[in-house]
Amino acid sequence: MPTLYRKYRPQVFADITGQEHIIQTLENEISTDKVTHSYLFSGPRGTGKTTIARLLAKAINCQNRTMDQFEPCNECSSCKEISESRNIDVIEIDAASHTGVDNVRENIVENAQFKPTKSKFKVFIIDEVHMLSTSSFNALLKTIEEPPAHVIFILATTEIHKILPTIISRCQRFTFQRIPFDQMMMRLEMVCQKENIKVEKAVLERIINKSDGCLRDAESLLGQILSLNLKEIKTADAELVLPSVDSITVINYIEKTLNNSPAEAIMIVNTAINDGANLDQFAHNLIEALRTIMITQSGQNLTNTDYNQETIKKLKKLADNIPTDKIIRFIDKALVRKQEIKSAPIPQLPLELLAVEMGGAGNNGSDYHNEKVKESDNKESFPEKTPLGRPLKMTDEGLTEKKTIASSIKSAFSAITHPHHEIKIPLEEIKPKWDEVIKKLDASNHSLTFVLKLCELSSTANGLLNISVPYSFHKEKIEDKKNKKTIEDCLTQLCGEKIWLSCTVKEDAPQTETIDNQTINNVAADFGGKVVSN
Repeated sequence: MPTLYRKYRPQVFADITGQEHIIQTLENEISTDKVTHSYLFSGPRGTGKTTIARLLAKAINCQNRTMDQFEPCNECSSCKEISESRNIDVIEIDAASHTGVDNVRENIVENAQFKPTKSKFKVFIIDEVHMLSTSSFNALLKTIEEPPAHVIFILATTEIHKILPTIISRCQRFTFQRIPFDQMMMRLEMVCQKENIKVEKAVLERIINKSDGCLRDAESLLGQILSLNLKEIKTADAELVLPSVDSITVINYIEKTLNNSPAEAIMIVNTAINDGANLDQFAHNLIEALRTIMITQSGQNLTNTDYNQETIKKLKKLADNIPTDKIIRFIDKALVRKQEIKSAPIPQLPLELLAVEMGGAGNNGSDYHNEKVKESDNKESFPEKTPLGRPLKMTDEGLTEKKTIASSIKSAFSAITHPHHEIKIPLEEIKPKWDEVIKKLDASNHSLTFVLKLCELSSTANGLLNISVPYSFHKEKIEDKKNKKTIEDCLTQLCGEKIWLSCTVKEDAPQTETIDNQTINNVAADFGGKVVSN
């Protein structure tokens, strides 16, 4: 059984949903026999570009159409062949799989020189034309500029900014728009009627909201629901195919993050993973919820959303208690973190970082440390709204608080990296083993062991062996990825348990100091060299 969008693909211009401004122009050109030699259809996917291109090819080649008419008859051999995609004079090319210049020359440029076999026009429909290479566009340019009288080009694209301006200037350009809500509703109701299946209006509304103006997506989703093979489909039935947005989990994540509880927000993410949630979809739902909060704060009514009334009430409550500028920052950071999910070594890490950014630094940072907190009706607190663009004053108190925040963020990252690890061996027992590490590494990396001799072992907090060094270049030496792993592996072997390092520069270390000749000679000797006087 064909999919709905194929089964009900429009066969005449009157069946097209939306795009009235394009249909009117094309109908006038066809009826007056003033069809141009090249068209450029641009706009979002699933809005009718390829369908209208086929209708245009069918209408201009219709054997029964007379002057002053624009609709194809759908009865002549030409119309039937084009409808069934077997007319040899209507060539459809997917530019995504024919990007090379040789393909363009063979399939288009050379083919265009031959007259159509039995049709009035030879029509080239090039889909996703922006995928062609620059050399392919240049090869096509001359043919589009001065094509044979029997050739018509129809270029379709979703990314018009990628097409060469020289190509655009030689085409009659039409911009397709997303299908409006009401028109899409009429279309889906018509399909349901023809399928003789009653679908609850709330279900159709959810389908339209999820399709984002793309009629093809809407009809595909409707097809999935109709596959339930029920005579009447209600909201509860549709949940089997269209699971609702897990808005409660997303709202809980937002609340915990903005209530200075990043650890609880991180727990929500990890629980969602254990329950089989898709992280990319979680991030999308998060951004959509934050957008809804922002729109609510702007005074816009929430209509045509995929949220139930209880969820809308919660989102409005959040909108009343969170500063607009903070929501904007939250959205900005969420957009960035969403892009990192697929490439992150730990898939949930970007969302965990987001919770720490907005829950750790965001609420307590210098730009918000003066905000007051008020209690909401459910005893969950949020910062009061503050004027946008408030000037910042970095006082001694602010600097101290900034250091505290940095420390708390570091601890939070340590908790994420080593969630359940605790070093069991006492620090006093690790210190003798540190000397063994130095001896073991001395033969293979003498410069590293020189730095290790200067280290001071301070604690084993947060699942890390915390060490300090006199200068920053010592810290850089130890934190070199290869060096650090070598030290940690050696410690792990000697201690009998996994040991991770955390290196800091001593706060009381002098930034500069006078070094006597003897010290210089000792350092040079440690590195296997000697001092050469000028």
